[in-house]
Amino acid sequence: MTFVSKLAMAAVLTLGTAALGASPAAAQKNDKKNEKKGQSGPDLNVSPEYRKAAAAAEAALAAKDWATMDTNLTAAEGLSKNEDERYYAAVLRLKLELGRNNEDGQLKALNTLISNPKTPPENVKLYGAVFNYQLGVRASKAKKHDEAIAYMLKAREYGSTEVDVPIVLANAYAAQNKNVESIAELERAIAIAKAKSGKAPEAWYQFAIPRVNATGDRAAMASWLSRFITEYPTQKNWQWAVQVYRSTAPAGANAKVERIDSFRLLRVTNSLPNRGEYADYAYAAQQAGLPWEAVSVIEEGRKAGKVSKDDADVNKTFTAATNMVKTEGSLDVQAKQAAAAKDGKAAMQTGDALLASGAYARAVELYDLALSKGGVNADEVNLHRGIAYQQLGQKDQARTAFAAVQAGPLANLATLFTTSLDLPPLS
Repeated sequence: MTFVSKLAMAAVLTLGTAALGASPAAAQKNDKKNEKKGQSGPDLNVSPEYRKAAAAAEAALAAKDWATMDTNLTAAEGLSKNEDERYYAAVLRLKLELGRNNEDGQLKALNTLISNPKTPPENVKLYGAVFNYQLGVRASKAKKHDEAIAYMLKAREYGSTEVDVPIVLANAYAAQNKNVESIAELERAIAIAKAKSGKAPEAWYQFAIPRVNATGDRAAMASWLSRFITEYPTQKNWQWAVQVYRSTAPAGANAKVERIDSFRLLRVTNSLPNRGEYADYAYAAQQAGLPWEAVSVIEEGRKAGKVSKDDADVNKTFTAATNMVKTEGSLDVQAKQAAAAKDGKAAMQTGDALLASGAYARAVELYDLALSKGGVNADEVNLHRGIAYQQLGQKDQARTAFAAVQAGPLANLATLFTTSLDLPPLS
């Protein structure tokens, strides 16, 4: 994906012409006015022959008669013998090439103005920024990434604040697998876009996130996903975000927990997309000893029309989960046993069962008991406490619980769950 600017450079340059110095004819008039007032005007060194040709070019400019202007301006350029004359000829040349959308001519005029000692310093910065910006865009289109980077950095040095400067840089760095630099430029671009219009394009986030992912920094990736979803909270984007998140899930003790909780994230945002996700979610819950959740997920999928009642594989999971629920026994009995246990492991397991069965308030009680007794993974307990509070509609308590998840993959999931708290329901 490329992000080359679609902004017409002529429009950018037209803004710059407001800062140009007076043209030869206008300067001559100003000299005469200043002489009458006893003031000193600019010290112009312009020959009568040059002035005549330049004035004719100006008249053609006013009439937008580009062919006639070109003829007269070419004559003036041929008569230019000093920096004053070369400066004003370049001013007129820039206006002409803007008028007829000739980028090559614009670049030539800009280059002359940048190096001319008569060009005011503030205009040198303007022309330098635009000149290098335009060359950077050209280099980017030609996939000359080193050149694009050099020109755009020079444009920034001259003071360019165009949002497409960091965008072209991000694209060029990404093409060179310089992900850290690419991400930094996208941060700049998003900041500029948000300052101007309050929002950055969706595609910019989708360009950045895989590159953040490639750095291996899952916390940074979760932060980017959170920002993306906050700006563009759709079911499709939640599905994409969870898919990206899962793609880097490491193997380990938390892998199964992380997978089930990623399903829960899709479920709480009403973003489970299809039969496959419902089936995988139900099977993972059943295999993890959470049959209540497997049953409710399948029933929900059937009601949504995404799981057929004739689906043999799903029905197998449903039957197994239903039988497990019948043989599992009373969760109240397990809760009493957990209260008498020496540590919080039984309370945590019972809390997970209660969460899976939809008894969210009781689940919170058991999670609190698990934390008070200790000997448990506090991050896992707090993540699940937050999910239970969210299901109860207690957003402040959920936010506090998610914030208590301190490290690792579960902290990243907590970031995404926190993001979901303040977003509107999706349908």
